[in-house]
Amino acid sequence: MGPSDSPSERYLTPAACAALFRRIVQLAPQGDTRVTITSVWRGTTRWVRNGLIASSDRVDHTVALTRYLQGTSGKAVTNQLDEESLRLAITTAERQANREQINLDTDFVSGPRPSPTSDLFKPSTYNLLAAGRAAAAGALVAPTAARGLLAGGYLEARADTLGVYDTQGLASYAVTTNAQYTVTVRDATGTASGWAGLDHADWTRIDPAALSARALEKCLASANPVAIEPGRYTVILEPQAVHELMQVALSQAVLLRFDNERSDLYPYNLRRAPRKGAGTAKFGLQLLDPRITLSTDPLDPDGGYVPFDEHGVPYSAVTWFEQGVLRQLPYDLDFALDRLNSGVAHPYTAAYRMRGGETSVEEMITSTERGILVTRFVGVRLLHYRSELATGTTADGTWLIERGQRAKPVKNLRFNMSPLEAFNQVEALGVPQRVFSPDAPAIVPPIKLRDFLFTSSTDAV
Repeated sequence: MGPSDSPSERYLTPAACAALFRRIVQLAPQGDTRVTITSVWRGTTRWVRNGLIASSDRVDHTVALTRYLQGTSGKAVTNQLDEESLRLAITTAERQANREQINLDTDFVSGPRPSPTSDLFKPSTYNLLAAGRAAAAGALVAPTAARGLLAGGYLEARADTLGVYDTQGLASYAVTTNAQYTVTVRDATGTASGWAGLDHADWTRIDPAALSARALEKCLASANPVAIEPGRYTVILEPQAVHELMQVALSQAVLLRFDNERSDLYPYNLRRAPRKGAGTAKFGLQLLDPRITLSTDPLDPDGGYVPFDEHGVPYSAVTWFEQGVLRQLPYDLDFALDRLNSGVAHPYTAAYRMRGGETSVEEMITSTERGILVTRFVGVRLLHYRSELATGTTADGTWLIERGQRAKPVKNLRFNMSPLEAFNQVEALGVPQRVFSPDAPAIVPPIKLRDFLFTSSTDAV
């Protein structure tokens, strides 16, 4: 089964999006128009304390249109697709157009723009309806309840469409699916916790029973944690923890710090002109460990995503860091049109693949005299943009390693450290794998780091 033009579909098909665009053009024949159509079906099942609490299916359609009239532009958004609502949106956009001057070279890139195609619609996910989700959740809760533990989590299936059309001939359309499963298991006293989760375009690529078993095992193994002194430790980060730290390193706030012309502008106003006489970006400099290569590709077979943005501008495959050396930086379209030789317009830094190695987590543990094993981080955020200092806490399973063995569970720890410093202290990398990252696919390995700084301990589970 795949996308069709049936009106019973839970998303707008290619034919439906094209027909909607033609209706809008007929209602606004003068000037140029660009229309961005999004359509989302989301089916979610949630459970808390071993019991189902909610199941919902929701469909939303949104039309964002831009009208270009006599050197001005105006925008309006509506989620109503009847003729009266579309007329009102057009009128609203044209009223805005009387006040907003535009740069046609950057705000309206005219003409057809071919987009790469990707196969991100998976029937296994689209067919995961309420009854199937509830049955799966019930089966997953049973082993936890049998051990006297408490499970909470959610299972979600969704289909998203993005269609971008304009009166200069642009017509880009993509439909994707995504399945998400996450579960947390805790004991009745609230002192032990285990977590596991994964998302993928294809539901068959997720093993919910194995994830539940992993969360259950982590909960049992993390009971009665002890406090340890903060300080610098060798750490072994499971892939989920690596991703939560790497997300900060790949944020625009950090990446644009490497460009002297732009670093003082973010996050205030990316559209400001660069300072005269400013320096150049740090392209070609070794900024991360030479074993680290970070890239993004909309056509990645395991981590692909919609290959164009809301303006219809195609995404390209980009290598951000190659063997630790900075190769590319992200810019908004306005700025990149002036610097195409040194930056990528409309990048997608949230989705990425990180090259790994062959060392397993167990081998990392065996080779560690004293260190800490981390399941994941929560609350990771930047504290200071210029120094890239970040903070966050461990969660859902943290253990002290002594003499090559997982010795005992420890209370959660807060770190204060730049992820760029951390990723310059690599001792070993494992095999990359898909992690839980619902907003954008991420493929990362487990990593062993030296001298990772924990600044305090917390009683929070």
